[in-house]
Amino acid sequence: MSLPARHGVGEDHARIVTTRADEGLRPVVGGRARVASWTVPSNVEELFAPPAAIAGHPAVRGAARIADEVLAPHAAAADDPARGVDPAHVAQLADAGLLSVRIPRAEGGHGADDRVDAETVELISGACGATWFVTTQHLTPQGMSRGRLTGLADSAVVVCPAGQRYRAGLADASTLAGIATSHLRRPGAPAVRAEPATGGGWTFTGHADWCTGWGLIDLVMIGATTPDDRYVFALLPATERPGLRAGPEIPLAVMAGTRTVALDLDGLQIAAEDVLFDVDGPAWRAHDLARTANTTPASLGLLRRVLLELERVGLGRERAEAVELAAHLAELAADRRAEVYALLTDVPLGVRTAERTALRGEITELTVRAAHALVAARSGSAMLLTSPEQRWAREAAFHLIQAQTAPLRAAQLAAFGAGTPLRRRTEIDTAV
Repeated sequence: MSLPARHGVGEDHARIVTTRADEGLRPVVGGRARVASWTVPSNVEELFAPPAAIAGHPAVRGAARIADEVLAPHAAAADDPARGVDPAHVAQLADAGLLSVRIPRAEGGHGADDRVDAETVELISGACGATWFVTTQHLTPQGMSRGRLTGLADSAVVVCPAGQRYRAGLADASTLAGIATSHLRRPGAPAVRAEPATGGGWTFTGHADWCTGWGLIDLVMIGATTPDDRYVFALLPATERPGLRAGPEIPLAVMAGTRTVALDLDGLQIAAEDVLFDVDGPAWRAHDLARTANTTPASLGLLRRVLLELERVGLGRERAEAVELAAHLAELAADRRAEVYALLTDVPLGVRTAERTALRGEITELTVRAAHALVAARSGSAMLLTSPEQRWAREAAFHLIQAQTAPLRAAQLAAFGAGTPLRRRTEIDTAV
């Protein structure tokens, strides 16, 4: 296989360097090989490369450095429940302002826009899905502590004292928060009920299936349903107390090192000053459907990483079909990614929701397809626990179900079925 010499690709992360090894050609990122045979442009990285103004932003530069030097080398350990996400790595992200990218500089953030924020998320998620998943929990309480959420009408929300109480620590992520709210999407009887308490406040009773980061987070935001179809969100120290018990870590097929547990609530007393939001139920559900219709930058980050690796494997092992497939899928992915960010940055939340949902369905299906193509290209060694390909395939499956709603599930299934019409085969003559 003849490989061209490198010509003006840009930064080190946008190139591929290969070295000879006993098993053939092994790709090495960023020119760190001891003996470099050649360097070639990465078509995939060029397609995903952000504009210079975004690439040069301090938050993006910081995210790229931490992703490459800290998170990626630890990703296998972070996925392993016996080791797990390293608290020091979470602290590095917080200290670099990467959990506060859109927060004003005066409050410890970067004061950046949505597109810069998305770029940092892509880099972090592509490097270590488990660390990204722990830290992304923080963003909802952080946003709510500021008194409102984009796209949710102010008239639907009663802002309560806990936001002001914790606002400064949540803003700069010196106080890390997690959430136990996914049960609110479940149809049927409320999983966690909020009853008015005598003398003020609330009493929470029920079972919250998912709370990620227990033992890593300082605060937990718990959502509960009132008798008159409102949602009360309490923000509490993330420790057991009377009425609040954390279960054992849930054995997960992916991101098993995220310290994800269930919470049992048995008459948990919530003081009025511990309430963050009191929200109209129908308004919250509409807002949640609109918000979850958006493709997450995290899934795009995984897709980007997988396609780059598919290209590298093809070049390193002289498998031209893998290089060609990476180029084809990358063109499709880059086109869809541009649509995602146009909707995210230029179109108000709640507008063109059906289009957003279909797009997210396509991208999650494409991520699964690309991850499985990488397994095929790498062959049997992709199944070793020491190989990242099997982990990326599991992470791709995770992005199918993360914040999945019924409309999104339908869009995903439609995407999986697209282009594969059922054709009735004629009877085959098996006579010899």
